[in-house]
This record gives sequence, structure tokens and C-alpha cells, in this order.
Amino acid sequence: MEIVQFEYRGKVESGRIETAEGELLNVEVKNPDSYMVGDFIGFFYGGSKFSVKIIKKGPQHIFLFIPLFETNFPNNRRKWPRVCVDLSAFINDYLSEKIYEIPPDLRIRVIDLSIQGFGFISPEPLQVNHSYYLLFEVPDLAIKIKTIIRHEKLADDGYRYGCEVLSITKKDFHALRRYVLLQQLIMGAVPHSYT
Repeated sequence: MEIVQFEYRGKVESGRIETAEGELLNVEVKNPDSYMVGDFIGFFYGGSKFSVKIIKKGPQHIFLFIPLFETNFPNNRRKWPRVCVDLSAFINDYLSEKIYEIPPDLRIRVIDLSIQGFGFISPEPLQVNHSYYLLFEVPDLAIKIKTIIRHEKLADDGYRYGCEVLSITKKDFHALRRYVLLQQLIMGAVPHSYT
């Protein structure tokens, strides 16, 4: 665990980085009650100081939001969380040459997700290394993503697939980032696994 310094209300304080999961940084501090959710702190890292927001407090920790585009905190220090979910979605193959034709808007169950990919269960077999469009049927995550299936495994409840995000609009990427971050906070910042 790495010791870090930050400035809060004019005082330089220190803490220990427990985890850096996507855009969520979990820092152990002496007195979390002295921090206010919603406040910004000046975070010192790699010889630079940048502003981050406190978004949650725990018994011994504060959770900080560090956006992906914050260049002062390197992405190679982050682990990309894959959170467990149970979401309904549709998958389709509209650009196919009919070789891998599937029923139009096949309903699937997404079982885990990250900003880089998804795991899902399908009642129908799909083609590995083939591109599909995934459309979530959830109000909080009404997004469409082009994916490519990388892994397949036969499961008791159908075919289990792992896919990678190939393309996503900026608006949908923002919604996905927000959804993953909220799931991390709901779960107490303990992710399912890392990608």
C-alpha cells in the first residue's frame, strides 16, 4: 500500500492507497469523519497536484473520484473493476452476412460488466470472434455497444460469453462509467474481479 499526501482545508494530510479501481480511489485515513462528501481535495501524485472529489466515506476510508482523463494519475496504476450485475439486454447481428444469423434482438442476461467488456448468458449459441451489438434494457443504462465475443463456455442456464467493447459513443461511455462507479459504491468498493 502506497502512502500519499493531499491537501484538505489548508492542511497537508497523508493516507494509504488501498485500491485504485477504475475511477474510484480508496484511501485509508486517520479520521474519515473530518472529511465532507462532495468536497474537493488537492491530491499530490508524481510531483503534481490535482483536484479530486470525495464521493463516499467509510469507517477508516475516504473514496475519491479520479476521472479517466486525469493525466496526473497514471492509468497503469488502476485496476479495471468488473462488477456483478443481473441485467436484461438484447444482442443482435444487424451487420452480419447471414452466416451467423441469430434471432432478431435475442434477449440475454448480463452477469458482469466493466468499461472494457461484459459477461453474459445467452439461450442461443453465438460465434466467438464475431461482432454483435448489445443494447441494455435498463433505465439507468440505456446504451448500445458494439462488442466482439472473445470467450464461450457452456453453462447450466445456457451459453456463457465474455465480450470486449469495440466501439461506444461518448454519451454511452459516460453512462457506462457512471453505472460501474455507482455499482462499486453500492457494493462497498469491493469489485467482482478485474479486467
